[in-house]
Amino acid sequence: MLKHKIFILIFIVSHSISYAQWKSFYPEKKQNNKSQVATEKKEKDNLSYNNLFFNALKQKSLENYERSITLFKKCIENKPDFVEAYYQLSILHKKLNRIIEAKEFSIKTIEIQPKNIWYIRNNAEILFLNQEYNEAAKNYQSIIKLEPNNEFNYYKLADTYIYDENYLKAIKVYDDLEAKKGIDKMVSMQKHKLYLQLKNFSKATKTLEDLSEKFPQDIEVLQILAEAYILANNQNKAMKIYERISLQDPTNGQLNLTLANFYRDNGDLANSYKQLKNAFISDNVNIETKLTILASYLTIINANDTIKFQAFELINILDSLYSKNAELYAIYGDLNYAVGEKENAKKYYKKSIDIKQSIKPVWTQILFLEVEDANYDSLLLYSEKALMFYPTEPLYYYFNGVSNSFFNNLNEAKISLEEGIEYVFDNDALYSEFQNSLADVYNSMELYNQSDSLYEEILNKNPDNIIVLNNYSYYLSLRKKDLQKAKKMSKKCNELEPDNGTYQDTYAWILYCLGDYKNAKKWLEKALKNGGDKSAVIIEHYGDVLFKLGQKKEAVVEWKKAKLLDPDSQLLDKKIKNEDLFE
Repeated sequence: MLKHKIFILIFIVSHSISYAQWKSFYPEKKQNNKSQVATEKKEKDNLSYNNLFFNALKQKSLENYERSITLFKKCIENKPDFVEAYYQLSILHKKLNRIIEAKEFSIKTIEIQPKNIWYIRNNAEILFLNQEYNEAAKNYQSIIKLEPNNEFNYYKLADTYIYDENYLKAIKVYDDLEAKKGIDKMVSMQKHKLYLQLKNFSKATKTLEDLSEKFPQDIEVLQILAEAYILANNQNKAMKIYERISLQDPTNGQLNLTLANFYRDNGDLANSYKQLKNAFISDNVNIETKLTILASYLTIINANDTIKFQAFELINILDSLYSKNAELYAIYGDLNYAVGEKENAKKYYKKSIDIKQSIKPVWTQILFLEVEDANYDSLLLYSEKALMFYPTEPLYYYFNGVSNSFFNNLNEAKISLEEGIEYVFDNDALYSEFQNSLADVYNSMELYNQSDSLYEEILNKNPDNIIVLNNYSYYLSLRKKDLQKAKKMSKKCNELEPDNGTYQDTYAWILYCLGDYKNAKKWLEKALKNGGDKSAVIIEHYGDVLFKLGQKKEAVVEWKKAKLLDPDSQLLDKKIKNEDLFE
């Protein structure tokens, strides 16, 4: 466009020169001097003005808007009634969002040419932008009178009324348009929306009924009409419309979803599920929608066997259609976990991360499941893998530290726990778990100053941390250190949780270390009743106490029981063989 404008300018200039040359060869009848001077001045002024105007257009095309505005204003100074310059100034100011200035120049164009559609339309747009909807509507009405067959004008007038929230006037404009062209889908749909805004549901529905009569095969119209009937609480008519749609487009998955919701809301659960199943088979319902529906089953899957069957049937359909979708297998894992199928849950979670490693909740679920099942070898493996993808996730460091500690990889456990605790923010519970585990690792590494200091720090924050109270007191007893302090902490454990065999054993062993064998025996008997009969350590402790009380034969019996639970214990072998206590 720019090149064309420049060409025109060059053509004008060159044409002027050629004409001057022509005049020199073919002189006209001489004019008097005064008239000749006036003519020459006028020609010179016109040439200068043309150059100024085209330069202004050039600057506009180059987006030098301020320079362009300046030049157009100079044009007006030279020719105050030049309407195109006023129009260009209005356009430029509108573009720069200077609505007041744009309006000022736009009004001037209409004053000069009151029936120019372009100038009136520009003025209407400016009034609309300035939220002068009533005045804008008057302008569009004028345009319709000048150009009655242009549909665009009717839509613009209706939009103006809609923005002014004058919905009845907007409907009247659409009625006038349909009177000219007949029932139109876009127009009728707009009228329908406006009637809904006015809460005139009968006219809204009637508009759709008239539209469906003209377009009986239009599924979109039929669907909206069915929804209108539902809104009007006319379920029978809605059902008939849905039946029509089903016959026209039986494989439409989106329609299947709509019907599924309709049947469900009306208590027809069998047909609802049938339509839902069809939607899952359909390829015009995206996988995201299907997975969202499946996820909704998680909260109700255990309600009854029917629901459980449906959930797994639907996900098996998806498994056959989308075998490489990680999110699908993540939900497959969730469904299995929800019904207590932990091994299947782990299988599908692991299948999910094999496809896509960036689904963080899946890694977390795997690790928690391995902890629940005490699968420390798998916990170690998957915590290491998870950290490769999420190197700042503290929970994964914690699981890695715990699993390394279980396998007595104490240095690796220490490194993981020390590094991971640095990433814990705004989670006091997790921070405490890190401290507990780290203190246990320090103790196992015989870094007693570090472990004791950390235990003390934890108890200062939470004096009732029962795990720390038990572990700290037990470790002190093993070291024969601060036994009275250990006794006090262990006693508190048993006050907080009086029927815990582990805590009772700890208290008994502290009494043993203090030489109070009689009371130690009583507490160990409590421990045995509370699950201690399945612990090699507690049974061995009971045997040790009996030996101290002079019941050597009974002690050997208990050591043999402990040996069955801990066949690798060399100390028990020694005690049994020699029928003696070795400390």
